[in-house]
Amino acid sequence: MIVYPVPAEVTQARIQLLVDQTAKAPPNTINEDLKAVYDAKSQAQQAQAEQHAEQHAQAEPTALVDVKV
Repeated sequence: MIVYPVPAEVTQARIQLLVDQTAKAPPNTINEDLKAVYDAKSQAQQAQAEQHAEQHAQAEPTALVDVKV
């Protein structure tokens, strides 16, 4: 299993959500913060998937060896 660090954008969105929840912000502000967290997570996952696919594509193919005994 590959573990990626949490991107700064996701952490920042979570902190803003916590700040607004603590300040008892209006529900529409909380909903916008939640959407920002989900969007940041989605973008980070997409970027990680693309990066992983790119790394996998660039990996050197394993040489096949035909050994006859």
